[in-house]
Amino acid sequence: MKFPTQTLISVAKRVGIYVAAFFVAITVNFILPRLMPGSALITLLTMLQGTLSESGGSSALVAAEIKQIEESFGLVPKPWYIEYFDYIKGIFTGNLGVSITFYPTSVMHIVLPSMVWSIGLVVVSSVLAFFLGSWLGSVAAMRRRTTTDALIVVIASILATIPAFVTIMYLEMGFSVNLHLVSLTFPNTRTFGTKTLMELLNFYSIPVVGMILSLLSGFILGMRNNMLHTMRDNYVLYAELLGFKNSTIRRIIYRNSLLPNITGFALILGLAISAALTVEGLLTIPGAGYFFGLSLTSKDLPLIQGYFFIIVLMLLIAIAITEILYGIIDPRARGAST
Repeated sequence: MKFPTQTLISVAKRVGIYVAAFFVAITVNFILPRLMPGSALITLLTMLQGTLSESGGSSALVAAEIKQIEESFGLVPKPWYIEYFDYIKGIFTGNLGVSITFYPTSVMHIVLPSMVWSIGLVVVSSVLAFFLGSWLGSVAAMRRRTTTDALIVVIASILATIPAFVTIMYLEMGFSVNLHLVSLTFPNTRTFGTKTLMELLNFYSIPVVGMILSLLSGFILGMRNNMLHTMRDNYVLYAELLGFKNSTIRRIIYRNSLLPNITGFALILGLAISAALTVEGLLTIPGAGYFFGLSLTSKDLPLIQGYFFIIVLMLLIAIAITEILYGIIDPRARGAST
């Protein structure tokens, strides 16, 4: 099967854009943490030196131990371009170094397990918010200039001004602290079974609802505005003149108005990830937010870089998947790219 030359050129351009964005992001990830004042390694070396001295260790032993730690963290003095090359090599080989805070645990052994909880919270909340928000936006558009429309728009506008962690905090105070209906403590997941699953569902009910409420407004208002614009198109008037049922016309308008919301879904994922980081730190969920907060307060450079790299990679993949889905759903997008 041969592809048109123009299609191959278009695909190559898009791949080039993503590759360039990836390298710009990881380069920024290399530079910014190194501009932070202070270092957790200084504290670690001071504690180690004091411990070895108290235990009667020789100065040679202390020096050897410190040198070994410096080599583990890649802190042996090198030119910046060699450090950058080692950094790039570590990314493509999956070796992101050793965490200073959780020494001698590797960064990947901390990042990957914690990202499971974060991805679950972000994906479930974003997908539910997308469908619920799109449906509410369509209801508001079809009932424009009515009480239902005004109520939905007012509620969506209010929710847009409230951060996710504030909503979750008040929900936890009501349902966990006062009513004792929802657990406030993250369950023990070492032995996973039906009981653990039910405890997880109970615990995550408030964070998921809070995240959905914080993400709804963008989908509601976006869908409403899209549908109001689509309803003025000629084909909608033609369908009305042909006597199509209102439900059929609404379904046609909904499908055509949904496309911009799909594009916005990738952008909303960025907001969802940032909100999830705050929420996990607030509720001490062993996800990316909790460990990322620890890495920031302790200035754990390898762990900060590891989380930043994974988050950037997730966003790039999400945007790429959204673009592919958009091309599959809308033939006009495929036509424009070829």
